[in-house]
Amino acid sequence: LNDALSDLQILLRRLVGEKVEIDVRHGRDLWFVKADINQFEQVLVNLVVNARDAMPDGGKIMLATKNITAAEAAHVTEPGFVPADYVVVEVQDTGSGIPPEVKEKMFEPFFTTKEVGKGTGLGLSTVYGIVKQTGGFVYVESEPGNGTTFSIFLPRHVVEKQAVADVPVTPDAPPLAAAKTKA
Repeated sequence: LNDALSDLQILLRRLVGEKVEIDVRHGRDLWFVKADINQFEQVLVNLVVNARDAMPDGGKIMLATKNITAAEAAHVTEPGFVPADYVVVEVQDTGSGIPPEVKEKMFEPFFTTKEVGKGTGLGLSTVYGIVKQTGGFVYVESEPGNGTTFSIFLPRHVVEKQAVADVPVTPDAPPLAAAKTKA
């Protein structure tokens, strides 16, 4: 996930222009997640473009990644949230914030606050759909005048180890050593 974010940074910097600063903070030793990388890049692009639009005079966008354990996730009080191990991606801006009446509808298809011809309103509904496809959650914290933070929770994907019986044994390696190298 961090590699994808690093690759995407160049595009994001071009999208936001010179007035907006992008600060990327990579978490260490992120767990695996099961997500389509192209779709997830679209999620980040949509969120960053919305953040840019909320800061017409410039500002700062911070992207951060981190692991949170099921114990830490148990403290999340969002509706419908299921505590588990997650990789969290946060997109935070110093923009104008989101009014409560917009926050209620912002993930609906075709809902937009933009003028006619300035956008389709599909950005946040696309974000919501892609995150839900991964089994994850997306939540927003925002207050008018104080910026916005989108938190995306992607479930940790544990790679199943092959059974020892499935591991080919080479003539020069004992069976146990071959099993250890395959895992």
